[in-house]
Amino acid sequence: MRKFLDNQRLWASPGDPDERWIKPHVLWLPQDQPEAMAYFHRLRTVVATFCDIVTPVDSDDLHLTIQKIEPRTAAGDRVDNAHLAAAAAAVQQALAHLSPFEIEIGPARTTRSAATVDMRPEDELDHLYRRVRAGLTQAGLVLPDPAPLFWGHASIGYGNIDTDTAELARRSDQLASALAKTIRPPTRIRARMASVWLVWERQDHLRNRYLVERVHEIHLGRTQA
Repeated sequence: MRKFLDNQRLWASPGDPDERWIKPHVLWLPQDQPEAMAYFHRLRTVVATFCDIVTPVDSDDLHLTIQKIEPRTAAGDRVDNAHLAAAAAAVQQALAHLSPFEIEIGPARTTRSAATVDMRPEDELDHLYRRVRAGLTQAGLVLPDPAPLFWGHASIGYGNIDTDTAELARRSDQLASALAKTIRPPTRIRARMASVWLVWERQDHLRNRYLVERVHEIHLGRTQA
């Protein structure tokens, strides 16, 4: 496993203004779904025993990133709460004819720099992703280039060190094995995709985490919030 917040992922540099560590995002948040949170709690219990190589994601900050948003608009203005309010209305219209749907979460696995769970179905999540992008773009927000196919996933832990010694590599292998063994049964659960959130997300590079501040909830299948 590698350190998650390496130089390529950092949003700013130490000493930069605080605002540079904060960016708007569209997320799906599972905190109102008890079955999903019970599943994530089981996984977090495993990850928490490997804090020497991975930082567990707090329950309040668990999320699926639908879309990252650049901190400046197409007009060059820094995105603020007024921009997010306009974007929420635009995304709400873009999702007006998209009905809520079920998603499948799991199984858990380790990647190059994190412990994650994948989410499906790919086609429905990809369609949601593209509708969200359409609404945000209409509102004048700037987005990264689109992915060829949306990858739905949630991180349950972020690597906090490069496992570049034999002992650390062994710990990384143990984490992967522990995740696979502990979540049986079930290896997968179902949850409801009924809304997404426009949020302010803070990158805390000192504690190897992201903090989420909810701003606007946007419901699938509605014309108004």
